[in-house]
Amino acid sequence: MVSFQPILASDAIHAKGKHLFKDDGTQFIIKGIAFPTPPETMLIEDHRGYNPDAWLKILHQLRDSGLEFNAIRMYRMYPERVDYSEFFRGAAALGVYVIVPLTAAMGPGVLDRKLAAPKCYKSKLFKYGARAIREYLKYPNILAGVVGNEVMNDEKAWLAAPCIRAYARDLKVFMDSMVEKGAANRTLPLIYAAQDSATIGGAAVDKDRVMKLTVDYLTCSEEGKGLDARDVEGAEPTDAEHFSGNKFGLSPIDIYGVNIESWCSSTQDFYKNPDGTPGSYYALWQALRNTSIPIIFSEMGCPHSQFDRDDLERKTKEGTRDWAQIPVVLNDMADSWSGFIAYTYDGPKDFVMFDGGEWNGKDVLTPTKDFENFKHQLKKVSRRAPNITLDQFDDGRFVPSRCDDVQTELLSCCGVRLFNDEKMSSYAHMIDVHTGREVHNNMWLTVAAFLFALGATFWIHKNYRAKQNAAEGISLLNGNSIENVKYKSVSS
Repeated sequence: MVSFQPILASDAIHAKGKHLFKDDGTQFIIKGIAFPTPPETMLIEDHRGYNPDAWLKILHQLRDSGLEFNAIRMYRMYPERVDYSEFFRGAAALGVYVIVPLTAAMGPGVLDRKLAAPKCYKSKLFKYGARAIREYLKYPNILAGVVGNEVMNDEKAWLAAPCIRAYARDLKVFMDSMVEKGAANRTLPLIYAAQDSATIGGAAVDKDRVMKLTVDYLTCSEEGKGLDARDVEGAEPTDAEHFSGNKFGLSPIDIYGVNIESWCSSTQDFYKNPDGTPGSYYALWQALRNTSIPIIFSEMGCPHSQFDRDDLERKTKEGTRDWAQIPVVLNDMADSWSGFIAYTYDGPKDFVMFDGGEWNGKDVLTPTKDFENFKHQLKKVSRRAPNITLDQFDDGRFVPSRCDDVQTELLSCCGVRLFNDEKMSSYAHMIDVHTGREVHNNMWLTVAAFLFALGATFWIHKNYRAKQNAAEGISLLNGNSIENVKYKSVSS
């Protein structure tokens, strides 16, 4: 069994420039695996498939197997309805960090990629995310939150990109307010996970250029220094450095994730593909190495059906992967990469490391040769010392791009013109940082009170006139004939 240290309150992870660090200043490298999602039948039940004993049983299985890992990525969670404290605390005791989603597949947590900005970002999404963050920040082993997963996966969906920036921006302002007001002692790093493909521009545009454009857009600013909270509509002005730790200001995202399915040959190496073309990991590293924030592989793994498919001597019936890219990510790419999430314990059959699925949400599955290869490659590099410590680090060389420059390139290469996210509504102060309840805008409360008072005055006046007319009618009836009453009424 592998030795590990439980995660304590002082072990929270922060993004600083191009790397991740613990509170004590040591660099943190993610060595993780994607966690299975309970079956759909369980997800519609009251507890949304949550079974803390079963979930922790998987983590114990991975620990007992000798896997030298430190993180998992979750995909379906319902923090507004389910209390995950038992699982989070159990994971911390096992030394496991958790990457959580900050959007949902249905309900108020949906960021609809089919809608162009600004329509794709609604107040209900912010309320969902803010309340989720209030829960997640209670646990030091919640590593980061994913604000979007493969949202911009085609040219039409790219029009929703400003909603990612606006949502992340508001969550950043909300978290800074939590820290300022004593509702939290840290902020949660935010991740966007991009699909490693040429999602815009067609065949004429290299996919690595698209990957660079994506991160440049999600981190850009007008001055090349990151957005500042005072520039966000509705934000409270402050001269203090943001608690997110980014010296350039409020960059919308803290970590750039790439979901990658390449490295599909046992003769692959970092620099060259089997056909002699530049290696897929090398080309991506070259494109992103000067990015101003940490990069991870948020999903990593070739489909079984593609591994060694053109090499019949090496190809196995199961498409067993060798996971030889792990030393590459943790060594050759370590200057700019902060680790990976291997895909996956269980899920789509073309990526699973365990037999016996789909996972029933209760029982552990059986490890395969694919998992054993993964474990072996991790063991080879797991004891590598981090490259740097925080006190040795200088992030001044890596400055975010200007938004105008990024928009110009998007337009010239791919014909994409995006809505200005700075003109979108901000909901950052809609949720009370202490209670999680909605805060009503004072202006609207004043308007509502005025309209109520105006309506009440009108009703009182109308009621008074009705009573006065009724009294006048009774007086006339008491002293006059019907004809005279009618005459006086008409002639009055």
